[in-house]
Amino acid sequence: MGEVSMQQRRVARTVGLVVVLAMPVSCAFCIEDVAPPQAMENTTFCAQYLAETKLTEAEARCRLAIEFCPKCAEPWNLLAQIEVARGRMERAFEFVKEALARKEDFPEALNTLGFLLLEQREYDLAADRFQQALEIDPGYTIARRNFATCLMYSGDKEKARTEYLKCVELDPNFCDCRLGLGILALGSEDFEDARVHFEKSTESCPEIAEGYYNLCYAQLRLGRCSEAVDACTKAISINPDYKEARLNVTEAYECLAKQDKALQKIMDDIRRNPGDAELHFRLGAIYEDEQLWERALNEFLNAMKLDPKFIVSYYRAARVYDRMLKSPETIEMCQQFVDRVREAKYEKEKKWCVDRVKELQYQ
Repeated sequence: MGEVSMQQRRVARTVGLVVVLAMPVSCAFCIEDVAPPQAMENTTFCAQYLAETKLTEAEARCRLAIEFCPKCAEPWNLLAQIEVARGRMERAFEFVKEALARKEDFPEALNTLGFLLLEQREYDLAADRFQQALEIDPGYTIARRNFATCLMYSGDKEKARTEYLKCVELDPNFCDCRLGLGILALGSEDFEDARVHFEKSTESCPEIAEGYYNLCYAQLRLGRCSEAVDACTKAISINPDYKEARLNVTEAYECLAKQDKALQKIMDDIRRNPGDAELHFRLGAIYEDEQLWERALNEFLNAMKLDPKFIVSYYRAARVYDRMLKSPETIEMCQQFVDRVREAKYEKEKKWCVDRVKELQYQ
């Protein structure tokens, strides 16, 4: 899902955010805790130009800083970041090693080295560097994000989720960590959880197309066709060359057309046969997909009245009541479902009702 653009954005955002986070706190250019003012000034300008992607100007300032302070580590790390932005990873390795030779407990340089190793798919080595950075600075959110991503790529999904959640605790608006949590949820086919994280990522970073693209995919899997169209359209408006988003928006339009046709057909069928409980249930399911809660509930209740043995209607009505934050009605409908259900195929639905009733009763 957008592998090339995600990689490009990951490089760009890592470069920019490392600079922003490193400059106010770093003492990496200190000689006995004091750096020449000329070195500090040129390092600051280097970081500023790098953030503005003025790479030639940034490099010139960093090299001036090194002339004034040969033992300073910060300019070397920034030179490494400049080479990352240029796509010259071998040069970046050389510069970050120079930074760590001058200050081995330099979290920003350890993060840069970890990032370079991650790009080479050296996941174990990369994870070690990110962990070193976090041992020095547990609040270093960029390193935390990179560590979580490294774990996700290496297949340790549970630990990756834990680290992403820590990242979100440190910064609830860090959209990269929300994206990571959403992608993990997609992997386990928990599309509702994925939707929540992707929506939060778009709220925090409305200029990032990947958030909308992934939201589109989650909405599509949930059967929410109109919402999927909106999200993919937004992704394309941000990045007109986003091929994956264009493919998904086509699928979303097809889904929307099918739902509209299905809706029309079911309503025609109900007019011809108003006493068919299954038709009302199917109509309620379409309304539920579109988050039209009142209409969905009305059709599920109609299905129950027409056929009290249509037990799945009780479960779906309970879910809709829960969406509408009507706890007493949710409890009552769940109890009716549990009292009636006998078939093993509804074991998952039964468990949801039992667990949800317990939660609501103890709120």
